[in-house]
Amino acid sequence: MTNIKKLYAGFMMGLVMTMPLSIISVNAEDNCCSYKNTGTLTDTNADSGDYILNIGSVSKMYVTAAVMQLSDQGKVDLDAPVTDYIPDFRLADERYKDITVRMLMNHTSGLMGTQYGGIFLLGEKSEEYHDTFLKNIEGEHLKADPGTFNCYCNDGFTLLEIIVERVSGKTFTEYVEENIVRPLSVSNTGSVWDMDMDRQAPIYINGNIKLEPECVSAIGAGGVVSNAEDVAVFGSAFFTGNDVLFSEEAKKEMAVNNKTGDSTENFGLGWDEVEKKDYKNAGVTVLSKGGDTDFQHASLVVAPDEKISVAVLSSGGGSGINEKMALALMDEALTEQGINIDHPEKEKPELLSEVPEDILRYEGLYANTNMTIGISFPNRQYMRVVSVAGEQEFEEQFMYTKDNTFVKMSGDVASGNAIVSQPMEAYSFMEKNGQVYLMDSYGGYSLYKASAKNVTSDVQSAWDERSGVTYYLVSGSASDSSYTQNNHITLRTSEEAPGFVNGYQMQDEKNAGFDFVMPGTGSRDMSDLRMEEVDGKEYLCLDDYGWKCISEKNIPVFTDDVKSVEIKSGEACWYKLDGAKNETIKLDIPENASVYVYDKYMNIKYSSKMIGYGDSVPLPEYGMIVFVGETGSTISISR
Repeated sequence: MTNIKKLYAGFMMGLVMTMPLSIISVNAEDNCCSYKNTGTLTDTNADSGDYILNIGSVSKMYVTAAVMQLSDQGKVDLDAPVTDYIPDFRLADERYKDITVRMLMNHTSGLMGTQYGGIFLLGEKSEEYHDTFLKNIEGEHLKADPGTFNCYCNDGFTLLEIIVERVSGKTFTEYVEENIVRPLSVSNTGSVWDMDMDRQAPIYINGNIKLEPECVSAIGAGGVVSNAEDVAVFGSAFFTGNDVLFSEEAKKEMAVNNKTGDSTENFGLGWDEVEKKDYKNAGVTVLSKGGDTDFQHASLVVAPDEKISVAVLSSGGGSGINEKMALALMDEALTEQGINIDHPEKEKPELLSEVPEDILRYEGLYANTNMTIGISFPNRQYMRVVSVAGEQEFEEQFMYTKDNTFVKMSGDVASGNAIVSQPMEAYSFMEKNGQVYLMDSYGGYSLYKASAKNVTSDVQSAWDERSGVTYYLVSGSASDSSYTQNNHITLRTSEEAPGFVNGYQMQDEKNAGFDFVMPGTGSRDMSDLRMEEVDGKEYLCLDDYGWKCISEKNIPVFTDDVKSVEIKSGEACWYKLDGAKNETIKLDIPENASVYVYDKYMNIKYSSKMIGYGDSVPLPEYGMIVFVGETGSTISISR
């Protein structure tokens, strides 16, 4: 077996085959390249094995493998209720008793999605996420009956992690070490609990500012740490005839297409895809799994019958880019075996100057879990899509095509100055069971046709008063990487969509949720909205995410008389920067506390998680600053 590994420009690639691969050469030194802070490419002469990365959701294949091993041993029945193995698993929805182990692996559990609070930490290892997970989801309802349709779900794999622990009597990290790492004879795979995170490939923000290592707390869902060579070797365990980890029957069962109901995804057990059209047309089965954390990304693709496993890991970028690289390597490896894969280019759409009469009935309001939009067809020339209620305000134009789709345009269609946007986005309308949907080019559900909701004037007024108000995260710990991004939510209502706030439907003056859930991954990671008032301050709570956010109306200005900030756990202290031009502050930050500074666009300008930045911080003229930590900590400020 030939092992091939390279690190180049932030990418780490590994390939395992049963025959040499001539297109990549590996010299004795195995030199590699990486980016320095300066942004220049430098030969480091370092072995790629010196770096480890978070492999994100590729970790789901490891926990799935663990469960399949236990199934092979007769210790887990895939079609038994989850409660058989986790008796203390419960939700505020009696349907949870119908969730089986298999449903967790093929994303049909109906769970809301992801408890994000505390899942990604910078420079900190914590057991809190794992230890409080079951309690944190107790108040959740299901988005659908278990088994109804596939919808990507991280929390299901955290439950699988707990099942492995309960059945084996070991921590998941210990189980992986004893039952996956050792049998495969790899040495760079584990979790934050048994790996040296100082070996992690660097992560950066604002281009070239290095952050403390990223530590993922949900190990089964996304917290396995490895390198490309080890991941490729793990992929070889799925080769036909390889019984090092589990039986042939287990591998075949994992590779069965579990597409359910109206879903479009070709999920296996753990796998994102078990059918890829171009490869299927050539008679080749290719299995794939991608993974993303906030800062690192991974792709694993395996051709089990041809015995090819390719892994591409990166710090920065995205799993989609990694998969394209992995599949390019897969194609070359298949060519070595005399198998050529044809990837037909998409035909350029033939644009039509008029929208058909029968399409005009689709005009109206549409919604998904994030927003409510309006669709119209001005003068029958094109489709106009405009935000009505949602965080982002936008307007987009789409032209009708000969193949009955609408493609996104750049420019202004009415004036004749528009071209097809690249990469091309195409959508079409579909009616099913009396419901109209806007479908993407892959057949996935993007939006559903909605109707204005009748709510009382008091309910509408309560949410209208919150329209345009931004709510900032306060529940995260000092190390929560959410403070580097995705740390605020803006609510919006509109006269055009009564009863709606963003993509939510108003239920009463303090609660909003979903009366309709689309099939498929378009409905992943949902949470109801709940407003609460404490000590005269208003908070937006997304309990299914594990988030609590404070209204900007209750955030004071950061004035010169703020000399210190006393911290409370789960109650980050935000201030507005208003006229702080050319001002520099010096911070004395204790352990278990952190500070983040943002400009007026909420771009992060400073974090105490930035390595080597120092304690003197220039403030933007306008923006925000937040102090985070544990009760009893005080951050001192001098100017």
